[in-house]
Amino acid sequence: MIKYFWIALVLLCMLLFFFLMNEIQSEKSLAFDTYIAELFSVGENTFSFTFFKTITYLGKSKFIGFGSLLCVLYLWIVKKDYWTMAVFSIGIAGADVLNGWIKNHVKRERPENHLMETAGFSFPSGHAMVGLIFFSMVAYLIMKEIKGNSLKWAVGVGFVCLILLIGVSRIAMKVHFPTDIFAGFALGAAYSLTLFKLYKFLGARVI
Repeated sequence: MIKYFWIALVLLCMLLFFFLMNEIQSEKSLAFDTYIAELFSVGENTFSFTFFKTITYLGKSKFIGFGSLLCVLYLWIVKKDYWTMAVFSIGIAGADVLNGWIKNHVKRERPENHLMETAGFSFPSGHAMVGLIFFSMVAYLIMKEIKGNSLKWAVGVGFVCLILLIGVSRIAMKVHFPTDIFAGFALGAAYSLTLFKLYKFLGARVI
């Protein structure tokens, strides 16, 4: 049963994503969005504003692109792990393309009065989706090099908190609706779980 637990998680994440997409495309005004947006609302020129504005840059495509390049160079030059390097590169690039395609399909406009400049459509959040995939892969690479279980847990929890903060920052900056973030996390989690499973399955045969 545990062997196929990941399938149940992937299906659950995909069901959540499609449910949210269906709600968005019905063009309903979601009370959930309003409530969560007000909960994380911040004023300009406050500490919270500065904090979340800084955090949100960690999910930008430029940061993830540069971080991915560093990871690929590390895997190529230092570790000489070409299989992981290929999976990492294809995984991030594929996620970015998928996110852009869905955004152009759904065409949800961003919230009004956002607190920082941004472009493109809103659903699903690229910061939430691609950020989750990128940082989960980075966490995996780091945890592979760590021997102690306690330190592995600390790294894992730290990256989970970072991913969540990036999602919250997009709501606080009013550049995404909360449902954009939840959909991004759901699709990103399903993508990551599938990618890791394929990595282990195909990697065993490559080696």
